[in-house]
Amino acid sequence: MTNTGTGNANKWRVENSWGTENGDKGFHTMNDNWFDEHMFEIASHPKFLSTEMLEALDTEPHMLPAWDPMGSLARQEGLLELD
Repeated sequence: MTNTGTGNANKWRVENSWGTENGDKGFHTMNDNWFDEHMFEIASHPKFLSTEMLEALDTEPHMLPAWDPMGSLARQEGLLELD
């Protein structure tokens, strides 16, 4: 999935990496609330990260068990904060 949103978007045009058979020629429109509820990871070019996020890249990582379901153990241990 690739998002093509920029700035302070509240809707996103999302490209389905599986092809063009679903959605509008492989694209879907999703609102920001969907991402708040369902997204747990993204990959982003560093130029799009906030100063706080960039600083976090220089910290020592916390190793979680391999069976950690989508960061839930990190939230329980206070390592991951969600607004």
